[in-house]
Amino acid sequence: MKLATVAGALFVAMAMLATAVQVRAEPQKGSAAMDHHAAGTFEVTLTPVGAPDEVEGVALGRMSLDKRFHGDLEATSKGEMLSVRSSDGSGTYVAIERVTGRLGGREGGFVLVHRGVMTPEARTLEVDVAPGSGTGALKGLSGRMSIEIAGGKHSYRLDYSL
Repeated sequence: MKLATVAGALFVAMAMLATAVQVRAEPQKGSAAMDHHAAGTFEVTLTPVGAPDEVEGVALGRMSLDKRFHGDLEATSKGEMLSVRSSDGSGTYVAIERVTGRLGGREGGFVLVHRGVMTPEARTLEVDVAPGSGTGALKGLSGRMSIEIAGGKHSYRLDYSL
């Protein structure tokens, strides 16, 4: 496999994660207003899993992700990401990551679900707490996370309710 193909498969995920993206946090359908807010920074490591699958300029890729959150959320996470990149510069990624640590003084865990779409004209990113995924003192957690990358540094804001 060519190095260019591997680099191309990583393009979507890296572009989505390395571009300043802000998402307005709104309550999930059927949930109460988000009455808690957490903010801080995080580091992420993406590692390709297997070789990308490319057909006619459309590349599918898979990566594992590892994060370390700091601030109001002191936690680590592990997850999997699937991405697609097309030759016109468009791309999409989906990811699921399990977060384990302390949020607002409560120990436990939860799962984040990502959906990012990038076209030459626009980028969108939705990151939600998976319903029913809260464990420990975070059981019943719901919320939405926004991510911003500025100056090479990643920051988050999690609007949530318990």
